[in-house]
Amino acid sequence: MRFVLELVAVTVLLTAVQEGLRRGGRWGAMVAFLVLPLVLTPYWLTANHFEPFAWVKLYTVLMSAGWYAAVRHTALGRHAWALRVAAGLFVLNILEAAAFDLVAWRLPQAMNAVAAILLVATHLPRGAAVRVDFVGRYRDLHWHGLDRGWVAGFTLWNWTFLYLNFPTIVGHHTAVLGAASLVGCVAPRRWVQARMSILAVDLMAFATCGPTLVQWVDTSHWQHSIPEPMVAAIALACAIGYSATVASTGATSRVAARGMPGIRMRARQ
Repeated sequence: MRFVLELVAVTVLLTAVQEGLRRGGRWGAMVAFLVLPLVLTPYWLTANHFEPFAWVKLYTVLMSAGWYAAVRHTALGRHAWALRVAAGLFVLNILEAAAFDLVAWRLPQAMNAVAAILLVATHLPRGAAVRVDFVGRYRDLHWHGLDRGWVAGFTLWNWTFLYLNFPTIVGHHTAVLGAASLVGCVAPRRWVQARMSILAVDLMAFATCGPTLVQWVDTSHWQHSIPEPMVAAIALACAIGYSATVASTGATSRVAARGMPGIRMRARQ
């Protein structure tokens, strides 16, 4: 019971942190994603002995969070190429994990890699419309096309990735994923922005005081109590189900459009 309460508390804390960064404007983002990483990098390099993937993930996420902030708070947000880079950075973060799974060369990881590829395949056509909300008070980065189903599929896939590869911290990252999911439930278009800022803050905290976080909630025993193939199969089944739903919806829309000349006429206009 104590573990659940602590997990809920961390989830609420991370949700509040991302909301503070959302409202903090360009200076808050600059301090969080540029100044702090530059100041702390010498300490991180001496205090940690991460695997290459962990270092790549840390700085890829920091670069992505910094780019999102730049797009939101500068003239970059008015350029299509900058918005395409923002979309590409998010896809890159998924494919990094998928590549890590494939290198492991085990059936559960391979299944989860396929789930990641399916999520990307459904995200690319639907999430290509990335726009800055210049009218809104906080200049949010909106991802048109993302819905709650995709967010749920991503959350399950990402949790499975951590469970299969980093069981020690999967309990802690349940709060990280939960905080972003809270935002996604309310405003799916803001989910990627919230996800990246929460993950960036958490990875910086882990690079700074990782042993303390691991000691707080070591969930390595989960890997021995829950069958890995079952978890991977559930994540893959959900990704397949969502992809099939998207394909079916698209096919239905195209058939309906062919049967209504007025729609085709308006499209040409």
